[in-house]
Amino acid sequence: MPSNMDKPIFPITVPTEFRIIAHRGASAYAPENSLAAFRLAKMMGATEIEFDLQFSKDSQIMVCHDRVLDRYGYPGLKVAELTCENLMTLDMGSWFSPYNFHGERMMTFNELLAEFGKNFTYHAEIKEPAPGLAEMVLETLTAHGVQDRTIVTSFHFDALVEVKVLAPGQRVGWLVREGGINTENIERAADANFHQLCPMAGETNEDMVQAAQARLAEVRAHSVKGVATMIQAIEAGCTGMTINWPDWLVHEKRQTNHNNDEVGR
Repeated sequence: MPSNMDKPIFPITVPTEFRIIAHRGASAYAPENSLAAFRLAKMMGATEIEFDLQFSKDSQIMVCHDRVLDRYGYPGLKVAELTCENLMTLDMGSWFSPYNFHGERMMTFNELLAEFGKNFTYHAEIKEPAPGLAEMVLETLTAHGVQDRTIVTSFHFDALVEVKVLAPGQRVGWLVREGGINTENIERAADANFHQLCPMAGETNEDMVQAAQARLAEVRAHSVKGVATMIQAIEAGCTGMTINWPDWLVHEKRQTNHNNDEVGR
């Protein structure tokens, strides 16, 4: 007789309120933080995306994760030491696949929002705090009318406090590293009126997630390394996660509609 081993596990169904967040876009399939990755995430049905923000030399907000561009094929080049114009001439796709993505370029935050507008919920990570960056991020969100559909995140607690001072109603999420989901950090985030605590998926467990949810609106996992940590975060009760494979998850309503479509054919 067939066993459960014969059944495909993907996509995995999650509750309709669970945040399926395409991590730097559909970054398992296209260069992270690129227009191609965000467009692919949208094609896959993702309604939320995560990305990284930092200043260029001339104080333009760039969408890029690494401060030093070695990993993308430019040893020694730093985002903060190049102008926006210089950065936008770089090929940011060939490191991922020269055949498929040669010529993908770095985007500005303004370009990203102009491209997608209100098609997404945005999880905007302040990667490298700098004087004026938080203020400009908020101004850009307001200019595009998407501040209410954005959660500003960072590993830097003080950067999020600055956001809350500038815009008390803005939702923020504190990204924490190994050992970061603990009673002290839960209380610290709650006292600062943060919206989310964002632990590593492999660090989540039901007890700590419940403790966090008692004080904060959401617990969103990051650093999903594969199937095991993805399932761990779901079973721990997280309310969402950033994931490089947004097509691995599907909401209950969408899955039900898909099944009904199949029956009707």
